[in-house]
Amino acid sequence: MKTIASFSKKLLSGESPWLARGMLCLAVLAAYASIWPNEFLFNDGILIVQDKFLRHWSDLPDLLTHLSNAGYGLPGGFYRPVGMLIYFLIYQIFGALTIAFHTLNLALHVLNVCLLYHFGLRAGFRKGAVFVAALLWALHPLHTSNVAYMSSTAELLWGTLCLGGLITLLPDFTPRKIWRAMAFFVLALGCKESAVVFPALAAVTFFFVSKGWLKFSAYLKMWPLWLLSACYITFWLLFMHKTGYSIQDVGDPNYTSSFVNRVLTCFAALPVYARLIVWPTGLHIEWLFPTVSTLLAWQPLAGVLLVGICLLYIFTRYKSRGGLALSFGLLWFAVALSPYTGIVVPVDAVISEGWMYVPAMGLFLGAAQAAAGFFEKKQNAAKLLVLVLALSLGLATFFNNEVWRIPETLYLNNVQNQDWNRGERNYILGLFYLQRGDFDQAIGQFHELADHPDASSAHWLASAHMWLAMAWLHAEIKNNNITPEALLHALPSSRHTPEAIRELGKALQANPDFYQVHRILAVLYRYQGNKQMADFHDRKAADIIQKQEKLNR
Repeated sequence: MKTIASFSKKLLSGESPWLARGMLCLAVLAAYASIWPNEFLFNDGILIVQDKFLRHWSDLPDLLTHLSNAGYGLPGGFYRPVGMLIYFLIYQIFGALTIAFHTLNLALHVLNVCLLYHFGLRAGFRKGAVFVAALLWALHPLHTSNVAYMSSTAELLWGTLCLGGLITLLPDFTPRKIWRAMAFFVLALGCKESAVVFPALAAVTFFFVSKGWLKFSAYLKMWPLWLLSACYITFWLLFMHKTGYSIQDVGDPNYTSSFVNRVLTCFAALPVYARLIVWPTGLHIEWLFPTVSTLLAWQPLAGVLLVGICLLYIFTRYKSRGGLALSFGLLWFAVALSPYTGIVVPVDAVISEGWMYVPAMGLFLGAAQAAAGFFEKKQNAAKLLVLVLALSLGLATFFNNEVWRIPETLYLNNVQNQDWNRGERNYILGLFYLQRGDFDQAIGQFHELADHPDASSAHWLASAHMWLAMAWLHAEIKNNNITPEALLHALPSSRHTPEAIRELGKALQANPDFYQVHRILAVLYRYQGNKQMADFHDRKAADIIQKQEKLNR
């Protein structure tokens, strides 16, 4: 018992910071020990496995000057050259090897927990609180969607560079350190667009560490960071205006076209995020959260109340040590989450577990320091609580990694934890059966959706007809990807090519610009010897892609 007590004292007192870092690393490696058998999933195919720009050094200039989907032949995506360059280097050394890309994400997460620990110490948080915050943050199952999903490296990299930049600024934010931090900021912008909030996170950190935080002039010395952020935002707005580029959103016109609805929906999402942080159960990849158009519902009201309580706490408790720390945590969370709220620019989801990665960093630091004051005279109870929480979160993460094992496990988890309507359930189950090779079941699901569409499933309709065609052909589908090789392999034994062509025609009726369908039809007609129709659909696909080609640069 004395040995355990002595060991825990060294960890929490900061007497041996390298021991603390070692224990944090071991805890992360244990919690994520179950990720290694996981296969490539969904966007992994687009950004890694089938990205032609990753295969040859001669394609490196194209990789660094195009949007992220260009190497797969898709329009749109994001400009993230730093992350894509890292993918390129790993692909050149190891090829499309899952272990290599899992190692990348896990190494970044291990690095981030060490950086968070170092940042907390440099910022002046209590040493014990820093260790606890870093431990619980590292083991939280919310982050499995970033660590276990190989194409989610962007969030991990942005976290690494954010912490590196802030550590560079500490403790005194001198002009020389601000210019050094600019290097981290530039690289972070090349990882993910949400890094644009780095200057605001620097300001929140300055608020916590500086005695002169009330002086507005003290923040002006960070003007290089703010100027770069403003230039980046201006560039993107001009690019979007000139090219017609738009970030994929949730697809609901009531959400996209109404600023008020986006604000209300943002408030409604906050209680869900709070619940996921405190009680992380029912985790799944796709949260279909409805657009909220009235304040007179419990979720937006709860969100407004939550924001009001947080603001009241900040304004009344910031002068105390624990109050200042939690105020820092709440402000950090708000700033880091702001790009994902969809208020200014609609985003592709209302809720995503992966978006909690950076916001939770500061929140856990602030909460741990505030809790440390409460447990000042209850050290044994505090240690027991931390042990129980760490074990619970670590085990939850270990088992949640298995959800990301193969497409089937991800689909089943989605169905079990999502309140799907009929059309969405048909679509998801159809894809699940199709990728498992259970073609009759897939045909049944897609037929039910296609033959009886409702308002909620209208946006699935064109894709449903396309997948129904693939089910008729008995084509092998992996990671939601259709390849010419898979089609050509399926066609010789297929007896239902006419049915497939009919469904593809219905897909084009629902969406005439569905260039993937034109590509599939070109392969089918060319196999049948109908060169005229094959060439027609090849030209249509090329024309549609060409219209959006400029979006890839």
